[in-house]
Amino acid sequence: MLENIPVPELESLSPHVTFERERGVHAVQVTRDVTHAVISVGNDENRSARILQAFRVLSDARVPVFLVKLHRSAVTLAFSGAHAKSARLALEQAGFNAEVRPGLACLAIRATNMRDMHGVMVTIAEALHTSGARLYETGDSHDSVQCLIAGDRADPAVAELCRAFRLDPSAVSETDAMERTS
Repeated sequence: MLENIPVPELESLSPHVTFERERGVHAVQVTRDVTHAVISVGNDENRSARILQAFRVLSDARVPVFLVKLHRSAVTLAFSGAHAKSARLALEQAGFNAEVRPGLACLAIRATNMRDMHGVMVTIAEALHTSGARLYETGDSHDSVQCLIAGDRADPAVAELCRAFRLDPSAVSETDAMERTS
């Protein structure tokens, strides 16, 4: 019954907005020159103290971080490649064993209500696989899914995501890793 009632404000919207409401995903944001770190913190009773110390060490070295994940015996996080050397040195001097992987890109696939949509993560995973992009880390929020991939596969991955979600190239934006963490 309600579907036959005209809604004037929807009729005046651009085709992009109407289409966006139907499919949800409306943009891909690319952040290049990202470094990923896996910091070992152990899984004993001092784990929490070591996690705090790792964050303090990075803060004192003025390394802003994002995409933080707490695991059983490690903390993973990302930061701008411009901070890779200082982060590695600070963690090493503080006695942390850290695996640091530079040269990555973070893709943020954006949708208005990401958590209300079905099949988005499968479509993202298929697009990344088709493009040959290895997935190193993921994160999500109410309006995005973030995927950390090899930097040299960012362009093919973005092209495949645009194909999969029927996005116009104008839906793709670039963000500097330094801007993302400031």
